Amino acid sequence: MACSPACKKGTVFSVGTLLLLGGILAGLFWCDVADYIYKSQLSLSPSSVGFKMWRETPIPMYLEIRFFNWTNPEEVKAGKAKPKVQQVGPYTYLEKHTRVNMKWHPENDSITFQQVREWQFVPSMSSGTPDDQIVSLNVLATTIASMAKNLGSFYKVLLNAALNFEESFAVKRTVRELMFDGYKDPILNKAAVVMKYLNVSFPDKFGWFFSRNMSETYDGTFNMYTGQQNMSQLGMLHSWNYASHTPYFSGSCGEVYGTTGELLPPTLDSTKLPVFASDLCSYVSLNKSEEMAQKYGIEGVRFEGSPADFDNGTLYPEYECFSFKGKVMPSGVRDMSKCRNGAPAYVSYPHFLDADPWYIDSVDGMNPNRSEHGFFVDLEPSTGLPLEVKAQLQINILLEPISGLSMYEKVPKVLMPMFFFRQTAELTPELGDQVKLLLNLSRIGTITFYGFAGIGAMILTIAVIITVRGNWGDDDEAASLITPTADSAKRPQENSYSEIY
Repeated sequence: MACSPACKKGTVFSVGTLLLLGGILAGLFWCDVADYIYKSQLSLSPSSVGFKMWRETPIPMYLEIRFFNWTNPEEVKAGKAKPKVQQVGPYTYLEKHTRVNMKWHPENDSITFQQVREWQFVPSMSSGTPDDQIVSLNVLATTIASMAKNLGSFYKVLLNAALNFEESFAVKRTVRELMFDGYKDPILNKAAVVMKYLNVSFPDKFGWFFSRNMSETYDGTFNMYTGQQNMSQLGMLHSWNYASHTPYFSGSCGEVYGTTGELLPPTLDSTKLPVFASDLCSYVSLNKSEEMAQKYGIEGVRFEGSPADFDNGTLYPEYECFSFKGKVMPSGVRDMSKCRNGAPAYVSYPHFLDADPWYIDSVDGMNPNRSEHGFFVDLEPSTGLPLEVKAQLQINILLEPISGLSMYEKVPKVLMPMFFFRQTAELTPELGDQVKLLLNLSRIGTITFYGFAGIGAMILTIAVIITVRGNWGDDDEAASLITPTADSAKRPQENSYSEIY
């Protein structure tokens, strides 16, 4: 059945009004709707996109290890030279993180979890193989000697005898032994009496990453805010190993503070980005840089390391709580001895970047360079999504003279660099496209809905013009055209002849 002029008029005005009002209302509220959508998907919940991406990190991560091969251990032992090292590597591993043993806590908007880290060697990205041999300081012997330096002469005599064997001062081991496989050191048996007196024990093997690959428990147990109730808390830690304060540092330095570095809150107005690392048993506060970041057309902000990060109060008084009484070192390193079972371990930036010149001058082979050895995290500011990460730290062992132990009596006091690691991750092009869509969701929706409103306004304008001109037609005229009278039936015929002739 054909639609009458009145029907047409009503339909056109209804459609125009619906598009105009609906478009305006949807456009006005779409920003709030879009904000709700991306917050609900970025925060952690069993069904959110953010949770799926966090549970098993989709971005490829790599761990690059660079060892410092020690070339003159005998000269250093004799007190005739300062240590000379040569950087070797990188030995690159693909790193994968998976969260396990998760438990939700809606009462305080948090989730408890552990994480499994898996590493696989990548030959194509490495300079060398895991069978390369590295000469380095004997960490176990140095640790036991450091612990025993204040013991009486009886125990020092026992320890001195235990240390007089081959490879007690320096060791030559493969990369795989130093990293994940570990190796057995005779010192553990030879110094058993002294270790028992000191009430210390070590695993049967030593390796920097020994027993870590695929371990669920090594990194500890984390409790983290999900961001469902407060997006500014997304990814921020509430506790580590069921405590909000660690036993390793006092005051604010011992607080479990910051993110794990993989799930971050929106940081548009932040000037600092605190990152808690279980390897450090503490946090590092990165500073917002003036340098802007960009990845696949996505603009971001950069947070980077600074000289304050590993200060111990000598330059920045607020960081005095990172030092221990009687063990204050020059600025630029953090004492990890309490966190590492008493080992004289210190962490710094690679090649002692931003550290006191004493560290660099004490070792031949240190060449700090900010572009090469700096620590930074690039974030998209409105979402907190990482665009690129280059996190790198150096592990060092304190070597110092110890009276009563002949092997250490002539050595200089020096912080020996063992290796530094670089952890890298960057947004993939596929995820970059998804991020751009997320960032443009509000603008796309607003333009679309206001576009509908514009179409509605145009339809109404045309409808009004047609109405004013009376071009919709008349119902009576339409009826007469459909049912003509006898006279009217003849008239068109006559008119038609006259028009032709």
